[in-house]
Amino acid sequence: MLLSLRIFSIKKNFKNKRVAIVGAADSVFDKKSGGVIDSYDIVIRINKAAQVWDEKQSDYLGTKFTFLFHSFFENNYSGGGPIDLKRFEDLGIQKIIHPNSDIKGLIAHLNFYKRHLKCVKTYIFSPLLYNKITKSLFGFQPTVGFSTVYSVLNTECKEVYLTGFTFFKTPYVQGYRDELGDKKINDEHIRKQGIHNPEMEFKVFKALLQKSKSRKIILDSRLQKLIE
Repeated sequence: MLLSLRIFSIKKNFKNKRVAIVGAADSVFDKKSGGVIDSYDIVIRINKAAQVWDEKQSDYLGTKFTFLFHSFFENNYSGGGPIDLKRFEDLGIQKIIHPNSDIKGLIAHLNFYKRHLKCVKTYIFSPLLYNKITKSLFGFQPTVGFSTVYSVLNTECKEVYLTGFTFFKTPYVQGYRDELGDKKINDEHIRKQGIHNPEMEFKVFKALLQKSKSRKIILDSRLQKLIE
């Protein structure tokens, strides 16, 4: 871990780039945007995206994988999912990033290296950036998806495209977390966990849109309607 862990620089990786972020909400299947997604310089996907991606759905999901933002929890209970380094390499994933850089995040990272016993580069947010994110949520732990969106919208990107994000107001795509496919069940799951606050994340996200450093932001139709 000491040899392999790196700080992920949002400025170095995102500035002046066209960035697409693909989330796990069912809205990603509202429109065949696969070609649009693949046209971006950087395509970011979240947690289990690499496990559930199916080439048959590429008209909607695209085929490009640049960065994977992951919780580094590989159990069935969390949203992370297995970290399959061979599959990630085959998909073209260049970097695996875990946003959480507090003590819990570092322990999750350490456990990853204990499980895999490989000297492979992984990335984490700087404590300054992560503290800024948690402060915006008044101490709630950000979801991986929110940390991803926050980091991109706080960079001078040329263009940002967001799809598959509804802030838990609609179900996940089929196959992603089917045990939480019903919205009421997922709401109860989040409530029992007590660490995330999707409504707060949505509120902060709307404020971010107004003051984002990115020059152009495109939202998929479902997220646009939620904003309106």
